Amino acid sequence: MARSLTRLDSISGGLALLTALVGLAVYPHLPAEMAIHFSASGQPDNFAPKPVAVAAVPVVMVLTHFVIRGAARIDPPEDPRTMTGITVATMLLLAAVQGLVLAWNLGHAVPFDLVLVGILVWSVLVVGYAIVREYGRGV
Repeated sequence: MARSLTRLDSISGGLALLTALVGLAVYPHLPAEMAIHFSASGQPDNFAPKPVAVAAVPVVMVLTHFVIRGAARIDPPEDPRTMTGITVATMLLLAAVQGLVLAWNLGHAVPFDLVLVGILVWSVLVVGYAIVREYGRGV
């Protein structure tokens, strides 16, 4: 039995596709070995071949979408918009991380202290959103 695509599937897929297309657009300008992980001080501490580094995050985005979708089926939230918000926020975070990795490998300065603050703020906002959506009513 084939399942139809939902609006959320389309948004997640579109963000993954956009992330892949950006990687392909800058592909010729990237080094053969790309830094893919950085210490808190901004020093690269893990590398991958260019094809893997460009393709991995879009693939992870698609897999993450299906994991979140499966989790929502197993334990559905009170408000279906909760999972929509969390899914879109997660896809945007992964796309932003890939953008930062591509930027660093293209030779652009990436302010890692701001990246860490941004991820912390993102985490607080997503958790806060979920708590308000699920428990904010009736409190």
